[in-house]
Amino acid sequence: MIDSTEPEVIRAGLEHLGGRCAVNSVNYEDGVGPGSRFQRIMEQVVEHGAAVVALTIDEEGQARTAEHKVRIAERLITDLTQNWGLAPDDIIVDALTFPISTGQEEVRRDAIETIEAIRELHRLHPRVHFTLGVSNVSFGLNPAARQVLNSVFLNECTDAGLDTAIVHASKILPMARIPDEQRQVALDLVYDRRREGYDPLQKLMELFEGVSAASARESRAQELAALPLFERLERRIVDGERNGLEADLDEAMKTVLHWRSSTRPCCRE
Repeated sequence: MIDSTEPEVIRAGLEHLGGRCAVNSVNYEDGVGPGSRFQRIMEQVVEHGAAVVALTIDEEGQARTAEHKVRIAERLITDLTQNWGLAPDDIIVDALTFPISTGQEEVRRDAIETIEAIRELHRLHPRVHFTLGVSNVSFGLNPAARQVLNSVFLNECTDAGLDTAIVHASKILPMARIPDEQRQVALDLVYDRRREGYDPLQKLMELFEGVSAASARESRAQELAALPLFERLERRIVDGERNGLEADLDEAMKTVLHWRSSTRPCCRE
């Protein structure tokens, strides 16, 4: 992946990297005319046979609604396939998202709009790929809350058709590892399920008040340590929890071997 907005930097990257690259990114922010950044980058993309990340930004700015995101993406896909000769498989659409964690009314639906745009575009263009910078959605929250919100949002986007993402892999949790209340509140925030007396943003902040990512991991470790051995081992395997897995496996093997030796019938003449 070559990540730059400068055509000269992209050219240098394409000339020095082996194999096939993807260029991040193109958009219509400054138009598509002769000499535009879009045209200069696409000339490099076509010359070197690269794939391209296409952002849902046009001359009006970054799209905020699903309808606007889809409209820009349709324009990009048509342009890239018909005018530049790219196959749909060579296009990676980034529908973009804003933080939903600021409390501002104008951003409350941004996660919903992104999810719906991905879903519709995936339906319309099953061969096109999709990516997203997931952590933008949670900017401003504390790290422990961000980890939960990012993980829940990523899961919803994946269900809608997202097939690649820009994430810190070690800070994404499987849904089974997120406590039910935290997961539900995060979902309520993603889908803006406010009601009288309940604001999921405020609730999420309350749930993680004074909680750090390290303390959340410590709490998880304590919860696992309290479980019976084989239940703990099952949870570690299902949840992909590596810390402590080897020690639990060794202990389980010793337990099984001891059980077998104690139940083996004695040989009698």
